[in-house]
Amino acid sequence: MKRVTFILALVLTSIVSFASYASVNSLQGDSNTSFGKYKITASDQYVVIDNVAYQTWKLNYEKSSEEYCVFYAPGIEGQCCFIVRCAEEFEVQYSKDKNGFGVRMVDPEKRTMNKKEAMKEINFEKFSKQMVLTTKNKTVEEYLGLLACYMPQLIES
Repeated sequence: MKRVTFILALVLTSIVSFASYASVNSLQGDSNTSFGKYKITASDQYVVIDNVAYQTWKLNYEKSSEEYCVFYAPGIEGQCCFIVRCAEEFEVQYSKDKNGFGVRMVDPEKRTMNKKEAMKEINFEKFSKQMVLTTKNKTVEEYLGLLACYMPQLIES
């Protein structure tokens, strides 16, 4: 009987662990934009800046052929940033700082393209409206969901 209980406990623990692992490594939802539904999948690729490796995700939309790379850079005192890139055409940052979570131009030390070139793809009016999306603390997954829903608005025509 102890053996059966142990096996059941082990199976249940494995199921719960797998479910939590899957939810962290894959997110999906509706962006409520012309890009349609999104899917964010953890990547085994890392972005290295100043000898620090950052976790990355792949962001895809059902109505767009582009694949976006998102990487997460934790900061001090709860601050963090997510950089969203698409080839050498687009680059933007969503950051959490003392004012809240919202869009920014990519910090100079993390930038891979000229600021002027990056702004060519971005609708400045929509950019300025996204500077504070929330002032509440969120999980990494919630921040990823926010940027997946708001980022398409920056580049929609």
